[in-house]
Amino acid sequence: MKKFLVAMALSFAAVASHAADSLRIAVLAEPYPPFSQKMPDGKWEGFEIDLIHKICTDMKVKCQIVDTAWDGIIPALLSNKVDAIFASMSITKERAKKVLFTHPYYNTLPAVVGLPGQDYSMTKKALKGKYIGVQNGTTSAFYIKKKVGSVAHIRQYSTQDEINSDLLAGRLDYMLADNIAAKAFADKNKGAVQFYGTVKYDPVLGGGVAAALRPNDKALAARFNKEIDQLVKSKFYADLSDKYFGTNIAPTNN
Repeated sequence: MKKFLVAMALSFAAVASHAADSLRIAVLAEPYPPFSQKMPDGKWEGFEIDLIHKICTDMKVKCQIVDTAWDGIIPALLSNKVDAIFASMSITKERAKKVLFTHPYYNTLPAVVGLPGQDYSMTKKALKGKYIGVQNGTTSAFYIKKKVGSVAHIRQYSTQDEINSDLLAGRLDYMLADNIAAKAFADKNKGAVQFYGTVKYDPVLGGGVAAALRPNDKALAARFNKEIDQLVKSKFYADLSDKYFGTNIAPTNN
């Protein structure tokens, strides 16, 4: 019995050591420039990827990037396949029932991109009968269903790439996505689509973008919060944000 208890203690110590020395970080499997994307050579690039590397370096832990589909990203966390999510996930009350959020590390609003030359406004009158694409389970989906779901045709997709393709093919009138990603897509496809601007804030959009952890990982959350609070006020963050977006997207409440 004594040997069994010693073995168990050593086992728990090994797990604790592993948790302290390395972390598996979930990012979106699909390309989501400029936040994260896997390049042809297998390397990961993007704003969130650079943030992950910086935070892990400062925490003195080895981090492994794990690409995960959006609709399976929270289940992967809760089933212990990954240790944290860094995937442009907005803080919402519903998600906070399942995961433990860190402090936010950026904050932007959704934006609308659509076929050119439309008489757009975020009203039921303007969007009645329109086909609008959003990624399933995102705050953009919650927002558009609340605003015009009773009059517009809301099409939900598994990936942002599918939405972009259907918009370019004319199968959608509009799409909603994070402002930064939406603007990057519109700039890349000038003439084929038009950037119609960001939407007004609504509580359904949550409180900024944060990392998500398992509910019991409070000690790890405290470590992340310490690093995030310092990082978003730093010159490193300001320079990195300017590099990718031309502006500082740090949350104002940190």
